[in-house]
Amino acid sequence: MGTLTIFRTAFANALKENVSTNVGNYLRDDKWALAIGTRQSRDLPTRVELDGPLDLQLPDNEDLKDIENAICIHKALRHLTRVQARDPRLWVRLCHAECWQYMRKRWPMERFGADSAKGNRFIVSRYFVAQNESRALLRNGIARLWWTAHLSYDSDRTNPYELTAVLLSLLDITQQLLERNMGRAPSVARGFLTFLVDNKQLLLGGGEAKRTRIRQLATFLNMYGGVSVLDCLTETEITKLLDTEFARVLNLEKKSHAATA
Repeated sequence: MGTLTIFRTAFANALKENVSTNVGNYLRDDKWALAIGTRQSRDLPTRVELDGPLDLQLPDNEDLKDIENAICIHKALRHLTRVQARDPRLWVRLCHAECWQYMRKRWPMERFGADSAKGNRFIVSRYFVAQNESRALLRNGIARLWWTAHLSYDSDRTNPYELTAVLLSLLDITQQLLERNMGRAPSVARGFLTFLVDNKQLLLGGGEAKRTRIRQLATFLNMYGGVSVLDCLTETEITKLLDTEFARVLNLEKKSHAATA
């Protein structure tokens, strides 16, 4: 499949610094960024092998194809290290080149109309890596796909991406886990998602009661991380913690229902 190409630092920085000037280009369907400068000044070859095509599926109305595309990106870039996957030059390149058509469909600028200020902030957030922090990576349109798959990938399962599908099945699950520091450790993410799968009748499938329970469990685990290093716990230890807390939550619900009956 060949090797991965990223943008050079100066080129990626120049794109970001000139967002307000280039804002109209984000309404174009052609890969305009590849027409800027020379290949030598723009492209930086790497030794990272591509294990598959970067052919992302385009969203179809309400079907955003996030699960399918997270798996596609992760399979294609399975050799990335966590350090390499934090490199903004990689994600800026994919957003503006190989995955441009997907970005235009999934994160279109048209939604902001004439509000250029909001449009500029949106571009910086989704097409670049706005800051040097984990949360910014999870805002970038392509990085978020790889990282959600990476954090939930479990090679011991028959379907190693089973937990990835759970993570991306509901926006509330994605936000509650990944927008907290605790969710950026694979063992914690997998432990939390495994618990959801093991208790799917009570936690998965939508509905306000289930969403509330998920939020309560995520809040508990995040608070527990304030007094203990969650990264040091195994997936089994994470699920045991959640099991104890969930029993408490269900007991409180039972008492509340009895009091209002």
